[in-house]
Amino acid sequence: MRPTIVSEAFEDLLLYRMYRLTSVAGAMVVRLCEGGYGITRREWRILALLHGPVGLPPSALADKVQLDRARTSRAIGALVAKKLITRTPTPADRRGALVALTPAGQSLVAELMPQVQAINRSIMQGLTDAEGAQFHIHLERLQASAQALHDQMSSALPKAHRHRGQKGKALP
Repeated sequence: MRPTIVSEAFEDLLLYRMYRLTSVAGAMVVRLCEGGYGITRREWRILALLHGPVGLPPSALADKVQLDRARTSRAIGALVAKKLITRTPTPADRRGALVALTPAGQSLVAELMPQVQAINRSIMQGLTDAEGAQFHIHLERLQASAQALHDQMSSALPKAHRHRGQKGKALP
């Protein structure tokens, strides 16, 4: 059964409402990361996704953090300079590399993760446990639907040039 759209006003669009949620909740994480630990939100995502026993190739990491490879590469460079991650060539292919947390990076994630988790738990307190479980199921379905739509439409959509201004259709 398809949900009934109550309103098509901009303020009611799913993406706008999710943006507002992310803006408010994300601002707390940004302040925590930047003010408390000297890392950006992008760097935090990379550190959190690298937390574990094995490293990742930069291209796989870019896919996981959903950033383009150039931005991922810049963030990796910054984290290497901060001595929070290492980039080591793979033995089989010297052109390839694996990115992994250093002991300092592991410590930072171990200290910061519980604080970010606490923010998430506080936000989720607005839902019952059953509603929270359903919410996560619905998020997975929406993510899959968005990915399928992206895969279907991405080649037909014009390229974005955010830093060059309006280059598409003429404004009315």
